[in-house]
Amino acid sequence: MAPTAHEAGPGDRVRPLERRDAPRAASLHATCIDPGFLSSLGEAFLRQLYSVVPSCPAGFGFVCEGPDGQVLGFIACAESTGLFIRQAVLRRGVPMALALGWRLLAPSVAKGLLEAWRYPTETAAALPPPGILSVAVSPEARGKGVGRALISAALAEFRRRGIHEVKVAVGSQGMSNGFYVRCGFRLADTRELHGRPVNMYVIRTDAPPAAHAPAAR
Repeated sequence: MAPTAHEAGPGDRVRPLERRDAPRAASLHATCIDPGFLSSLGEAFLRQLYSVVPSCPAGFGFVCEGPDGQVLGFIACAESTGLFIRQAVLRRGVPMALALGWRLLAPSVAKGLLEAWRYPTETAAALPPPGILSVAVSPEARGKGVGRALISAALAEFRRRGIHEVKVAVGSQGMSNGFYVRCGFRLADTRELHGRPVNMYVIRTDAPPAAHAPAAR
């Protein structure tokens, strides 16, 4: 069963991420998420990545639309990070590689992709396999509850799928750390990923709503 739509702020609507949303999601990721490895791969690669999320059984996402239909933010999630990566590569591996072009041969890119492939296995012992892959909200929509609505929709979908604990990785110096803490995520670990320290947060999806109600974002 596909994810369902949710109400957000006045006039806003949270609905399931669709393939047609990939260009907007890629743009939001590239411009709004703290600089990181995925952002460095470029919007063409990100478009391929987000176009495959809705078709992967292990993946899902949501977007928040304003009254005019403009996508204000998105969230992408995976029942199992490792399984999602394998499914994404099987479905869109060739277009992803073509989007990277010659950069695929760069040692730094090859190393980063290998790290991303191994990341789920390396975190499996201490952290839950399900995870939030990315969240981005456009600057003009921040402070209006868009981030809160996206997190709430994702946690509800995880619960619907029988998943009770979820992780998210955040650059240790990024501004998003405070947001996730206000959402009720707890810091579970700090480790190095793609050459920089990242904080690993975890949340119970069946916690009382007040325990993970974030400040507006």
